[in-house]
Amino acid sequence: MTENLTRDELGAYFALVAAGDLVERAVSAQLAEHGLTPLQFSILARLAEAPDGLRMSELADQLVVSRSGLTYQITQLEKAGFVDRTTSARDSRGVVAVLTEAGTARVQETFPGHVGLVRENFLDLLDAAEVDAVRVTLEKVVAHLRSV
Repeated sequence: MTENLTRDELGAYFALVAAGDLVERAVSAQLAEHGLTPLQFSILARLAEAPDGLRMSELADQLVVSRSGLTYQITQLEKAGFVDRTTSARDSRGVVAVLTEAGTARVQETFPGHVGLVRENFLDLLDAAEVDAVRVTLEKVVAHLRSV
């Protein structure tokens, strides 16, 4: 089974999976306190960085989620009053998701605890060089997987 991986390679892979699962679990619990899933929070956080909103297709690509999956989530966030959908000013066929005042308030309410959790369980465990190494390494993986 492991004949093509060294012990260190297998250990790195298992550590990545376990760390990802454990961080995701902690993040999910923290966000649930604010009535959000990790994907919903990611949507709101991305929209908070885009005052004019984002095209649905662009948002789906950024979040690595199917267009239908994003549409479902946007519908849920719209029902909660956190997001509005509008027609793109550049292309009348395009749909843009925009954060509402209530959505902005929810992000601002959720963000401090989220940042604290990410710091405590990930970033503060590493020095600056390790943070940079993790970022560079994972960006390589993301770029490769997006290209295939």
